[in-house]
Amino acid sequence: MGVTDLQVLQAFKKGQLELFYRRIYPGLLLYAVKNAGDRHDFLAEDCVQNAIFNAWKRRDSFDSIYTLKSFLYSCVQNGALNYLNKLRTRDKVGKQLELPVTDPDDIFCFEVEADVFEEIFVAIEELPDECRRVFKMSYIEFLDIKTICERLSVAESTVKTQRQRAKKYLKERLQHLRPLVEFIFF
Repeated sequence: MGVTDLQVLQAFKKGQLELFYRRIYPGLLLYAVKNAGDRHDFLAEDCVQNAIFNAWKRRDSFDSIYTLKSFLYSCVQNGALNYLNKLRTRDKVGKQLELPVTDPDDIFCFEVEADVFEEIFVAIEELPDECRRVFKMSYIEFLDIKTICERLSVAESTVKTQRQRAKKYLKERLQHLRPLVEFIFF
């Protein structure tokens, strides 16, 4: 039996972000990459994290998963557009920045991105339970070691060991994507 949208929303409101990151985060990241353009993919993660932070501050105001998603996707799109508009303004005053030419009909490029991110998330899910939990808390939720130790009731050395094991596995498993994987997680 799969997880329902209501369960994802309820967990998000309680601060339990694992379901949110499994079900909603990958789509948000792909949407951000598409909106930011291939040459500004570094911006995608920032847009998504800002959107999640803004949603988190308003978490009690969402009455359905659809209102939450709508808010998140709007924030991501607005963040990307604001950044690209700033770049365009700089270009006009002589910075000579090259801006991405995004073609909304270019589905092939989007599918390549989707495949890459899907492979990364599949590899993360292949990690042993404890490694996966620590890795997600470190690199997806951006929690510090102390917070992870408190939440999991484990020693700092345990968190560091599990994190290193996860990183080692992912670097080996995703070696063909190394520059992207290192950019995202390390």
